Amino acid sequence: MLHNVTSYRPAGLQNSEGVGLVTYNSATLVTLGGCPLENRVYQYSIADTSADAICKISPDTGLMTPNLGPPSSSFMCKGKRMHLATLWLGIAGITIMAMLMARKVKGAIMMGILFTTFISWIPGHQASYLGAGSQVPGGAERLEYFKHVVAVPNTSKTSLAWSFAAFHKSELWVALITFLYLDFLDATGTLFSMASMLNQRMPGFVNDKDKSFPRQLFAFCVDGVAIVIGSLLGCAPLTVYIESAAGIREGGRTGITALVVSFGFFISLFFTPLIASIPPYATGPALILVGAMMMENLVDIDWADVKHAVPAFLTVVTMPLTYSIAYGVIAGICSYIVLYLGNFFVDLIGVAMGKNNLHAVLYDNCPDAFIDKFKAPAPFKSPSAVLQYHVNPEHAAHHAAVKSREEEGATDIKMDVDNHTDLPSKSVT
Repeated sequence: MLHNVTSYRPAGLQNSEGVGLVTYNSATLVTLGGCPLENRVYQYSIADTSADAICKISPDTGLMTPNLGPPSSSFMCKGKRMHLATLWLGIAGITIMAMLMARKVKGAIMMGILFTTFISWIPGHQASYLGAGSQVPGGAERLEYFKHVVAVPNTSKTSLAWSFAAFHKSELWVALITFLYLDFLDATGTLFSMASMLNQRMPGFVNDKDKSFPRQLFAFCVDGVAIVIGSLLGCAPLTVYIESAAGIREGGRTGITALVVSFGFFISLFFTPLIASIPPYATGPALILVGAMMMENLVDIDWADVKHAVPAFLTVVTMPLTYSIAYGVIAGICSYIVLYLGNFFVDLIGVAMGKNNLHAVLYDNCPDAFIDKFKAPAPFKSPSAVLQYHVNPEHAAHHAAVKSREEEGATDIKMDVDNHTDLPSKSVT
């Protein structure tokens, strides 16, 4: 028993293969997820590890009883790894999604989720999500809630439940600041990621100079309003989700997509017992496919530039390791700032020693969004000319055609100055 309480082994790799994550078991995270309930041995965190505190003798029976307290969520698998039926049902779901997506079937992700969900709703088998025999704890309670089918939403316990009594405590300000930067990074990172994904399918959607996208101000404002409304209802901070990539992949391009999704969310409020009964191994495969679709943005990274490659890599790997998009973005931003300021400081030392030119250093270290500030100013154009150039597509096409002909050395009118046959003749007397 003491061995099970205090044993810690590296995970991810075997003992002879290297250093992995330090968890309760030497198995990988995949095999831990595929461990049946009867083969799980949970870890206990005990403050007093003395034998008298852990093992006590009952005065009634005279037998030794363990005093371990509630088990933690960490466990080791003592056998039958990868034997969990819910794991293989999830693998079947992601296989169906991937095959349908490869064949360009609309709604492939939804079909895979429904397939997995309907099978998990059948009680009495190993992959069931409902009923007392479920391998996921709480199956009996979920089955009883599932039988209600329809439920009227009730927010009486959370709506407008305001309390300003803790503003003098530091813990409140820590929570507020944490929510602020987490939601700020989640919203900006997700919106730009979705815009970049659209840019792959609609070239020119993202401005190459300042990396902006059309009507981004309205998108951020809607996100902010949703956060305020969610807080009034007692919900966690609301923000745009990375799962929006699935909608873009299915063809969503306009605000009509958002309206249809919001209507679906409104309807789901009255079918909470059904929605809450969708198992995580049905929605998990969809998230994996969303991550696979997001990987296409990695081709835009200049991997030959260490100042870009290292922050990008830290961003990618930190998100799954910390289960947080915000932490990944923070890791990328902080590493980029450190590398940027470090190189900039070294270049300034070179300027002080007379080895570098200040203008060249500023130009090399200037972000792409401000690089045009160092270029020669463009010729003056009147506001009407600028407006016409951007608004009138025929005018823009004409300018492009003229510029193309000028680059090729061609002109619309050719005159031979040495040939005067086209001029009227005069007789001089």
